[in-house]
Amino acid sequence: MAEIAVLIETLADAINHHDEERLVRCFTPRAVFVTPAGVTEGHEQIGWYFRQLFIAFPDLRNESTAQAVLDDTVVVEWTFNGTHTGPLLLPGGTEVMGTGRRVVVPAASAYTMGDDGVFASGRVYYDQLTFYRQTGYDLRLRRPG
Repeated sequence: MAEIAVLIETLADAINHHDEERLVRCFTPRAVFVTPAGVTEGHEQIGWYFRQLFIAFPDLRNESTAQAVLDDTVVVEWTFNGTHTGPLLLPGGTEVMGTGRRVVVPAASAYTMGDDGVFASGRVYYDQLTFYRQTGYDLRLRRPG
C-alpha cells in the first residue's frame, strides 16, 4: 500500500525536523500511541510526548533501517540518535537533567492505518535499560521489603 509508505516517511520526516504539528496530523484525533514510557491518546498527548523528547534531545534524529508493510500495518526498524542536553521526564514524574551524553538506541515501531488514511495506532519498542544507561541516569533496583 503506497499510502502507508508515504505516511510513515512523512511521520519520520516530521520527527526528524521536530515538527510537532505535522507529526500529530499523521494520526487520527483519537489515535493511541504506546511506548515503553507509557500510553498517550489523541493529538494533544501524542504531541506532548514528542515535545518532551525534542526538549531532552534537541538534536534528535531517527534513522530508518528496515521497513515492512502488510495490509494496513507498517513495521519499521530504526535507530534513535540524540544528545541528552535537556530535562528528560521519566514515567512517574522524575526529571533527569541533561547529561550531555550521546544516546544511540535501536528500536522498532508498528503503525496501523485508520479508515481516514492516517495512523489510528502506533507502538514503539526499545530497550529502556540501554536508553537510560546511555543518558547517564543511574537505575538502581530496589529490594522488596
